Amino acid sequence: MAAPRRPAVMSGVARPPRGSRWRVAAWLVLAAALLLLVAWPIIRLFAEGLGGGLGRLAAAVGGAGLTAIGNSLWTSALVTVLGVSAGLALALLTERSRGRGSGLLRLAILAPLLVPDFVTAIGWDAAYGPAGLSHRLLGFALPGLYGPVGIVLVLAVGAVPLAFLVISAGMRVRAEADLERAARASGAAAMTAFRTVTLPLLGPVLAAAGGLVFVTTMNAFGTPAVLGRPAGFSTMTTRIYQDLALSSSDTAFLRVIGLACLLVVLAVAVVAGVDRLAPGGVARTGSSSGPGPAGRRAPRSALVAAWLFVSLGLVVPVVALVLTALTRAVGLPPVPANLTLANFAQALDAHAVTALWNSLALAVMTATAAVVLGTLVGAVASGAWRRHLGTGVTLTFALPGSVLAVAILLAYGVSLRDTLTLIFLGYLAKLWALGHRPIASAFDRIPHDLGRAARASGAGPVTAARTVVLPLLAPAMGAAWLLVFAFALHEVTISILLYGPRTATLAVVVLNLQQLGDPTVTTALATILTLLSGAAVGLLLLLRRVRWITVDWL
Repeated sequence: MAAPRRPAVMSGVARPPRGSRWRVAAWLVLAAALLLLVAWPIIRLFAEGLGGGLGRLAAAVGGAGLTAIGNSLWTSALVTVLGVSAGLALALLTERSRGRGSGLLRLAILAPLLVPDFVTAIGWDAAYGPAGLSHRLLGFALPGLYGPVGIVLVLAVGAVPLAFLVISAGMRVRAEADLERAARASGAAAMTAFRTVTLPLLGPVLAAAGGLVFVTTMNAFGTPAVLGRPAGFSTMTTRIYQDLALSSSDTAFLRVIGLACLLVVLAVAVVAGVDRLAPGGVARTGSSSGPGPAGRRAPRSALVAAWLFVSLGLVVPVVALVLTALTRAVGLPPVPANLTLANFAQALDAHAVTALWNSLALAVMTATAAVVLGTLVGAVASGAWRRHLGTGVTLTFALPGSVLAVAILLAYGVSLRDTLTLIFLGYLAKLWALGHRPIASAFDRIPHDLGRAARASGAGPVTAARTVVLPLLAPAMGAAWLLVFAFALHEVTISILLYGPRTATLAVVVLNLQQLGDPTVTTALATILTLLSGAAVGLLLLLRRVRWITVDWL
């Protein structure tokens, strides 16, 4: 009598035989999703761009396009240097020192991630602009806020928490405390130990952080739109928007295609370069114990500098944003007699309410679809196939939102133009990776024996998944859903290029109002949008605090 066939096991989950119906159906769904969301839009983009030849495409990109390319490159490079340097300093402060309030400081450093970048730019305008809070109270306005100086500063503030996340995680697994202790015990000064031991070990981590910050900055649209367009300073993303939304000439459209193709090449080249520089990623280099030689109490001056960064970069702009939203009119001092809630009532007119419902609907649909697709990847893929699927999913997340919007428009604009479905496809292509990564990590944590026991007891694949796997995945799925929901709720780059007369999102309405020059209503809507996004992330942190969510990426 033949021995019973053991169920296939991968990532701790007992899997059904390869030929089972649900497995085949899942593969078909994933293949269709990758084709519709990744492959076909990018193919259409390059086919449209190269259809007339490279010469014609290069001629269309020249002039204004070259200026935008140069502006994007040098501002992104400068933001990368500033963001990674500040992120490294803050990571050293929080990971290599002890004292009260370290957890609160980490949370404060990450707080800018809760605020959409264009809302941060509006807040900086309200705080440090010519008619901002600092000008009214102190007679001081930040020179060059409208233009490259302001763009670099605001984008650098947003880049610091990204770099901090990557570097602080890398320090826990790569920077060896024992090696630093040995260097110090051998007589090396703290700076010498850092320069000769810690910094070389962190090289791959810094490269990864730099690549992430550079690509993110190249993708940025909201901040250059708010602070760059009034000064006539264009980047590749704002040039794409201007040519696609405000121009109808063939040359402008071809320039859009050329810039979008170039952004794809740049994004892929930077990611590939980082992988080449850091092939080992942030893998652990050995054993390490303790916080390292710098585990003393943090210097007071360093703590003051860290809290000053948080205060000037985020707290003051957010306070100025809220005070502007509560003030009866522009120019009035924010004293109790001049405060009112009328701006919020005026902001929530029929158009804004419709946009709010559109944003909520798109966020719910995107989060749900991303979690479903992310779960399917973890359930059916194994080995090299899982890595390939993960690469395909992550590819569109690394691409600029404006590029994805143009590609989606070329692929499906004829049949879906001015519909929420078109925006939904763009959101899902961009944010699928946020739903995939935490769920894939959770699959790795499911014990092998649980799936085997369920199958050995006679449970079919569906029953085993419903009664064993899904309950264990629920925390990661909930976290992924909230994360995608928060990002989709304030997404603006894709929606501002794809929205129609009745499909505007709340972020689009805020940005359009800002361009029309209505500060009180604009800041009121921006405050509402920030509160909604913050509530989603706040719930995520609360669930983690009560240990319902236990995944390590949080």
